[in-house]
Amino acid sequence: MPTIKDVAKDSGVGVGTISRYLNNKPVTADNRQKIAHSIKKLGYERNELARGLKTNRTYVIGVVIPDLTDIFATMLVQTIEQIAYNHGYNTITCDSRGDDALEREKIKLLVRRDVDGLIVFPSNDKATADTYGKLDIPLVLINTNISDSLFDTIRSDDFEAGKQAGNYFYKHGHQRVAVITQMRNRPGYLRAHGFFSEFNPSYDMSLLYDGDFSIDQGYAAMKAIIEREDRPTGVFTTNYYTTIGALRYCREAHLEFPRDISFIGFDNIGAIPILGPPLTIIEQPIVEIGKQAVSLLLQQIEHPDISSRTPIEMLLKTRLIITDSVKSI
Repeated sequence: MPTIKDVAKDSGVGVGTISRYLNNKPVTADNRQKIAHSIKKLGYERNELARGLKTNRTYVIGVVIPDLTDIFATMLVQTIEQIAYNHGYNTITCDSRGDDALEREKIKLLVRRDVDGLIVFPSNDKATADTYGKLDIPLVLINTNISDSLFDTIRSDDFEAGKQAGNYFYKHGHQRVAVITQMRNRPGYLRAHGFFSEFNPSYDMSLLYDGDFSIDQGYAAMKAIIEREDRPTGVFTTNYYTTIGALRYCREAHLEFPRDISFIGFDNIGAIPILGPPLTIIEQPIVEIGKQAVSLLLQQIEHPDISSRTPIEMLLKTRLIITDSVKSI
């Protein structure tokens, strides 16, 4: 098996420079190219066991998410894995299936595997600091806003996302806009209340369609909205799956935006771009969430001596992508 000395001999680059390359330290572009070529040519593989013994790390990050079939979570994991790999870390991903008890078991399993840190997308968005407070390991929580958390947290600014949609409708003269959301889900609650804040105190709460974040819910709510005698002038969906369901109903009913009704959806991913004409839509910074989650975790892993460090709560802005699905009235 080739060694780092073999790579040095083949590439003509010093062992120290190769070590910096392998540990993602600054290396000139020329040397980087030579080292990469020699590693590929020789089939060199880093001895992770020796590396771990030297640094007292496993260079593995544990990731726990509530649903591997959820497109948001899948894209998040893909980003986390790639960014972690770019920094010399591998990942182990566990699916908690939306179950609090299973999530705790998965976390215990990863800790027993001596991962260097954890990135957790909580299955219960009402989790408290006590839920994770006993973990003596670097940890970043995603999509939760535990105000008294002992750990770094990162999420989209859901309230502001709702305000963006509400403000856009309001500026275009809309006074009666239906909202399809899930109020018992914290992001859904915040997105809806951000939306309401642009209309209060005049928002008609009969236009709130509260259910779950599912395609069926989006479909059923959109059908009910269209069948109202006092049909609203617009619809705002606060989640990817409810957006898909609402679009599916509109497609079956041969409805067009904004001719028949104005529409703002959520999450410009997956099937949405191919389900019809481009939508005005709220886009979450999914890739940026993954990047920042890894960055926050590596800061903790690589600087464990900062005992007085104040936990970071990071809010990332969403983006309103504007097309012609909302008309002025």
